[in-house]
Amino acid sequence: MAAALSSAGLHPSCTAPAARPSSSTHNHSPWRPDCTSQLRCQPAAACRRTLLLQLAVCAAQRPSRLNAATFQAPSVSFLPPSSNRTTQASEVRAAVPKHHTGPPVYVQATGRIIAIGDIHGDLQKALSCLEMAGVLAEDDGHIKWVGGDTVVVQLGDVLDRGDCEIGSVLLLRELDRQARQQGGAVYMLNGNHESLNVAGDFRYVTPGAFFESARAAGLSEADIAAGDQRRILQARWYLYQPGGAMARELAKNPTVLVVNDVVFAHGGLLPHHLKYGLQRINDEVGDWMNGATRPDGTQAAPPFPAMGDANSVQWNRTFGKERVSDYERMHMNMQLRSTLDSLNARAMVVGHTPQMSGVNCECDGRVWRVDAGMSSGVLDAAPQVLEFSHDNEGKLVARMLRQAMHGVEATTRTYPAAQPSSPERPSSPSPMDTGAPSYA
Repeated sequence: MAAALSSAGLHPSCTAPAARPSSSTHNHSPWRPDCTSQLRCQPAAACRRTLLLQLAVCAAQRPSRLNAATFQAPSVSFLPPSSNRTTQASEVRAAVPKHHTGPPVYVQATGRIIAIGDIHGDLQKALSCLEMAGVLAEDDGHIKWVGGDTVVVQLGDVLDRGDCEIGSVLLLRELDRQARQQGGAVYMLNGNHESLNVAGDFRYVTPGAFFESARAAGLSEADIAAGDQRRILQARWYLYQPGGAMARELAKNPTVLVVNDVVFAHGGLLPHHLKYGLQRINDEVGDWMNGATRPDGTQAAPPFPAMGDANSVQWNRTFGKERVSDYERMHMNMQLRSTLDSLNARAMVVGHTPQMSGVNCECDGRVWRVDAGMSSGVLDAAPQVLEFSHDNEGKLVARMLRQAMHGVEATTRTYPAAQPSSPERPSSPSPMDTGAPSYA
């Protein structure tokens, strides 16, 4: 994907790029079957560091902090428009294990667990969160994973409301590649805005993100600079439609993830989702995004419990409301207790609903809300992350980190010692895989 984006001259800025003087009006498109060599775009003119972050200029060899949008994403295939969709779907199905087609629900972590809320296309805030969490550093101007065996979980909604969507996805994918070499991992969940884009709903896409996807699809600079809205819209749909390149990349993301005894879901997990089956949800969302076909020849559809209504995994706000009545709090506690007890889990982490007070917890620390509205397209709040670890006595400790004027503020909550529990999980946990995900 990095080669494709570089050859397309991808710049996730919110202004239309001016056409470069050239004898040809078209970029080298990643959709062309004869486009096999990686081309480098010209570095942008010198400007402030924050602007360079947004421009994502190409650099040689190692990923640079100044070209986050050109990071290598593993296992991404850009196919030409003439490719047969049926063949594409069959290749996807053939590449995954037979026992399930989506990413696993249960993974294990040996180190810290970091939760990052909705990014919404804000690359600068994503970088700030990763730095604050102590998993990202600069080495001679290049980005490097320094988190060891830390596991990072981004709660979804990387897309919409911001200009650097694909760049943010590629940043997290590259860090995941580096992290797995040290026993860590970086997971992205699918949120409602990922599903909206795969469904063709582009109401929340910014002009800059439209230009970013148009360039990634190989649209000519002449068309982009001319503001040909029809072709720019078609280019985005071609990337994000089920079976499209970006849809297949998003299909690698779980909708539900349980790391050790902490549950992660974009909107929240309710008891009826467990009855439907958590692995089934991950499988069916992945099948839909991959453009897979059912045995009867029909195209896979998104599962209703995942994204169908206000009670779905991606859309429900049961645990996200900051101001609730006594009855609502009682109902929240009942739903949460039932879900966590069934999963033998200590806490749940959700995003989706921007928190005016920043990252916070409810129900005696059993649910954490980490959508702080950080994106400049939402509340433009200060970067914030949530960290789970264990103290010397083995007790679970949650620490909320917030970027302040004079440094990083930390608020800590220690959980009581875990009691032996009898409820069994619906399915046995899968140890965290090492190297590239087998479900890619």
